Amino acid sequence: MKYFVLCCALLIAFSPFAQAQSAGFGVQGDVINFTIGNFSNPINVSTGGDFTGDLKSIYGLGVGGGVHLDLKLPILSFRVSADYIALSPDRDKYMTLLKNYFGSAASAVTIDGGRIDIYSASVNLKLQVVPLPVVSIYATGGVGLVRVSVSEIKVTFNGLTAAKFPAVEPQTKPAANAGAGVDISLGGLTLFGELKVDFIFTDPKTSTAIPFATVGLTF
Repeated sequence: MKYFVLCCALLIAFSPFAQAQSAGFGVQGDVINFTIGNFSNPINVSTGGDFTGDLKSIYGLGVGGGVHLDLKLPILSFRVSADYIALSPDRDKYMTLLKNYFGSAASAVTIDGGRIDIYSASVNLKLQVVPLPVVSIYATGGVGLVRVSVSEIKVTFNGLTAAKFPAVEPQTKPAANAGAGVDISLGGLTLFGELKVDFIFTDPKTSTAIPFATVGLTF
């Protein structure tokens, strides 16, 4: 959280300078489809045997938002953004996964934790591809940093701990993104929408690709 607050504070601090340089300050909402790591460690249960499953399949869409600062030039512009997104596991998907092992006894299983918190900061270049009086289509790409943490996952069966997946310590990784968007001029305001793919450079993988959709308003 401190990471996100610091990014927001820097954007706000530079906003008076930005206003003098033909710029805009705004807010946005984000939606992502995120998979992280390899959660296929076996779950050991008292009845014997191991259950192995790819737990990253239990996460649905992540939602969040942030703030941005646009530095505008005639054709090109730059966007500095800070965002926070959270994902919580889907209990129904959890239960479907566990039924493969527990069968009808899955109703006695309780699962807690597994929340993913994502903080990001990026600098993007915006290039107008189809500039029109009201609507402008643009290509965008940039680089930044992403900080990801995952809370502990605890599985209990009839009140007894059956398994634990340890928390993933916060990690800050470099990232890059590319995509396209559209600006719609509404007088002194600009409504925009973007579709991007974010690439987080992780170990041991070369990168993790995340589909990323944003809708925002620039003042």
